[in-house]
Amino acid sequence: MKNKINEILVNDEKASLNKIAKELDISMIEVLREAPTVKKYDIEKIDDLFDILRGWEKVFLLVITPSFVLEIQDKFPKGFYAHGFLNFHDKNSTIGGHLSVGKIKEIFLVKDIMFGRESYSIKFFGEDEKEIFAVYVPRNEKKELIEECLESFKSL
Repeated sequence: MKNKINEILVNDEKASLNKIAKELDISMIEVLREAPTVKKYDIEKIDDLFDILRGWEKVFLLVITPSFVLEIQDKFPKGFYAHGFLNFHDKNSTIGGHLSVGKIKEIFLVKDIMFGRESYSIKFFGEDEKEIFAVYVPRNEKKELIEECLESFKSL
């Protein structure tokens, strides 16, 4: 499968990983596990990752369900652990909620193509192999990737 994915990426520089999943009739997580443009992130370092994200000017957070795509751009919030969740409550961010960190089983650092442009994201997948949420390197008002955030992403 790795060879097929790589072949598509080499022959079509505008191919998105989602398009590849559909073309090969496999799940997105299977593509992420095999694509040469994706790295796995150590789940044991998730708190370090959240600390890094808090250092970004802003994040572009996506939560995708079959019927809704929720997009939020803001500072990544501070949180605290209680009652089995990482609770995001930060007066400096509109992002809030409760994350069951223990249910995150894989984290991927993804370079992809979205709407014809290079895109970078951190995707969090659960035990059911479905995406829980993703954090994208944000763009400025000119739709360019914010350089400091991109460099931080690339250093992960």
